[in-house]
Amino acid sequence: MGLTLAYEGMMLLGTMVATIIVGVITASDLSGVQWDGIISLISVFVAFGFLLLMRHRDIFTCEFWLGGQHRDSYGEPNQLGHISQYGGGRMQPPSAVMEQPLWALMFIVLGMGVQGIVMLVQVAFSRLGIDLASPTSDSIAESSVTVSMWLYVGLVAPICEEVLFRGVLMKELKPLGKNFAIVTSAMVFGLFHDDVVQGTFAFLFGLILGFVAMEYSLVWSIALHIFNNAILSGTIDTLAGNYLDDNAYLIFSLSLSVIGVIGSIIIFVIYGKEMRQYHRTNRSIPDTYFGWAAPTFIIFVVANAAFAIISFVGAMMG
Repeated sequence: MGLTLAYEGMMLLGTMVATIIVGVITASDLSGVQWDGIISLISVFVAFGFLLLMRHRDIFTCEFWLGGQHRDSYGEPNQLGHISQYGGGRMQPPSAVMEQPLWALMFIVLGMGVQGIVMLVQVAFSRLGIDLASPTSDSIAESSVTVSMWLYVGLVAPICEEVLFRGVLMKELKPLGKNFAIVTSAMVFGLFHDDVVQGTFAFLFGLILGFVAMEYSLVWSIALHIFNNAILSGTIDTLAGNYLDDNAYLIFSLSLSVIGVIGSIIIFVIYGKEMRQYHRTNRSIPDTYFGWAAPTFIIFVVANAAFAIISFVGAMMG
């Protein structure tokens, strides 16, 4: 968590430095959206460079990306040096009933289901006269017209976020229990977005990404993350918004949401028993969750939650 907190600090530092440099070089007003993508790319490259410096011995290995056996370097004293498995499974259900491409599609549907739940909740509140504001999503939507922002949202950010949250954080928490590692990394991933609405989606989606990385490989979770950001939320949504009128776009978005939710329900019905068994098998001892009392974890949660709530309230009042 200390490393994750430092990563976020490096992103903030990178944003500040990039804003100053771009402002000086271009001598232009940065209040528009044309430079948002460039500044975001610089900030994430600064933070990722810091992460590589701190964890290069682990990141520059095939096992980190493709999964396999490794020696635990974190956890209880009696777990240090223990050889365990991180990823490395084939992308197929335990029962091996489905082929690999179809099983990968199941995770895409689950991702659509999570997005659908969040959207349907927003629509429900909207029907009550309450529009749930998402400052981060609105900002990205405004600046996504630039190639640099599309590159950041659709490719660079998913890779860097997966390396940090699933490749480093979750992997180092794994000796404390797979469930604990997946839930904690998803929680931190959601808070990292500093947005109540988008953070809720990120937490739920992070649970899916965590399971995929834990059981299969980081490469698969990166692919799923990129597909969601670049294809579903990027290309498809942008094309629909450009070529459909407001009513048709709303119907299109609701249709995708319903398909995702219904598909997710079907998946839970079919594989619910295996999911419950997975949860029981990988439970941590009760005291493990007192790890959330770690100072760095508390600082991260309080700071990001406070920022998200303040921005959400400000957007709602504005």
